[in-house]
Amino acid sequence: MPAVDLARLTREVDRLTEAFGVPGDLLRATLDVLEFYAERARRPMASAATLERGRSLDVPAPVVRAIGAGLQKQARLHPEGSLPAADVLWEARTRETQVLACWVLAVRTDAEVADWLERRAADMEDPGVLRAAVDRAMQGWRQAEAKAYIDQIDRWLGSPHSALQALGLRALESALDLPELEDLQRAYRGLSLLPRPVRGEARHALAAVLAGLAQRSPAETTRFLIEEIERDVPGIDRLVRSLAAALPPPQRERLAAALAARAADNGDV
Repeated sequence: MPAVDLARLTREVDRLTEAFGVPGDLLRATLDVLEFYAERARRPMASAATLERGRSLDVPAPVVRAIGAGLQKQARLHPEGSLPAADVLWEARTRETQVLACWVLAVRTDAEVADWLERRAADMEDPGVLRAAVDRAMQGWRQAEAKAYIDQIDRWLGSPHSALQALGLRALESALDLPELEDLQRAYRGLSLLPRPVRGEARHALAAVLAGLAQRSPAETTRFLIEEIERDVPGIDRLVRSLAAALPPPQRERLAAALAARAADNGDV
């Protein structure tokens, strides 16, 4: 696509943010800008690809970031308008508008943002939206109330709903560097709350969390995985194979031995 005219984009973002206090006007102004850049980005056969990826307008990432930064600035100046703005953007149900809703919510520093996201967890089928929900929407709250953030993660991990499990796992992944999780046993205890088997995006998120933990503590991660093998958790073979490269040779050997022992116990060899 042609290069984005940054001066023009800045003017467009300035205009749309003037509508921040009127949700309907804000949505229309935002969609106008998104659709303009979506049209410029469109290529032959793009419609089929868009359907495969979900409700995306295929707007270039720098455009979404520029709009998000502008909306976030307005939300910081007018925090009372953050939830109405996020509501209307989310309900437009495109990847871009939902990601922008998460930019707006980043100014929130209270647990209300967690409640807001929990009510919409079933809408986070798009991994990009789920990532924005964690990395953007909960950013302010995570920094302001890390302990409450981690407590909320445990509640999501213990949920019977896969969408909330995925939200909790991605939130845990983002929390691994927090001082409150310096003792990684808290993270492993949280993972033990997960109902099994995990499915869909929650399965990918679990692998990502364990990969992060494997870098921090290969021995503890190996111990956790061996316990999962001994419990005969569904899908554990595939999970162990996906993590093997992240572990040193001694840990890989222990896991291979544990899998072999389980196979022998089950009569698979």
